[in-house]
Amino acid sequence: MSVLKLALLGKELSHSISPQLHRELFLLLRKKIGSAFTDCSYDLVELAEECDLAQWIKTAPTNGYTGANITYPFKSQSFNLSDRHIGVSSFIDSANSVRFYNDEVECASTDGEGLLFSILRKYPSFDLGRYNLVLIGAGESAKAVAYSLCTRWMPHSLTIVNRSITRAEELAEFCIAQAPGPTVKFMGINDFFHSAPDEKHRLILQCTPIGQINNPGNLLSGFTWHETDFAIDLVYNPTKTDFLHEASQGGAKTMNGAGMLIEQAALSQIFWLTGLLPDSSPLSQSEYESLEYHLAQLLTL
Repeated sequence: MSVLKLALLGKELSHSISPQLHRELFLLLRKKIGSAFTDCSYDLVELAEECDLAQWIKTAPTNGYTGANITYPFKSQSFNLSDRHIGVSSFIDSANSVRFYNDEVECASTDGEGLLFSILRKYPSFDLGRYNLVLIGAGESAKAVAYSLCTRWMPHSLTIVNRSITRAEELAEFCIAQAPGPTVKFMGINDFFHSAPDEKHRLILQCTPIGQINNPGNLLSGFTWHETDFAIDLVYNPTKTDFLHEASQGGAKTMNGAGMLIEQAALSQIFWLTGLLPDSSPLSQSEYESLEYHLAQLLTL
């Protein structure tokens, strides 16, 4: 029996349901692409330092691994440790997936496209050009989703909101360089609360770990929402964070990170199995709904 051996590398992984999700995905995708693998394993690997990541990647092929997902806080380091950069990763200097092939480490970023595909699956007529885009957070996930969204559409404006102004400014400069066009601003959380109170049609993307099951909270607690707003939280566990609860109470449309998790995971598996990144989701609607149901069951356990 040939096993596709995978892993998730990062910190604070106890809440992750990626092993169960990837095993379900493998059963769907291996038949579609004719993979020689007959089974799949997916390990959770807690790493303390960047040097631990480098050592794990160095020994992974010898230990039988085909690939791995990378999560906080090692996405930029995984890019630097790779020999080849595939797709979006080469523009954002960050990767959430690595593949071991022909004595090389290949890397890719599937976060941004995963969010994009999940939005379009739920709202096929979605157009970012209708919105003032606000990113809460300025880390690697925010950078990935900003690139994927803003290179497809041009929002009315783009605002980066972060507790570290320096990080917010760096991401703003990146966005201006990669997708010039919209007005780009950056500011701290408190400044955002007091800026443009009458601005409507905001797509507010919560891109930080705040709100996760093991990291509760809401950076926009007490924020005034409007019925024309769209709130998206990249967090998927819990399914309705305090951020989304307050947004829905204020009349905003809401969406959690479960769809993004499914879509980016599917893209990662295609990358590991073929070395390619498809331009659209590899999942049919029925396959997606099956995974969505399975994910919901896992999150209620």
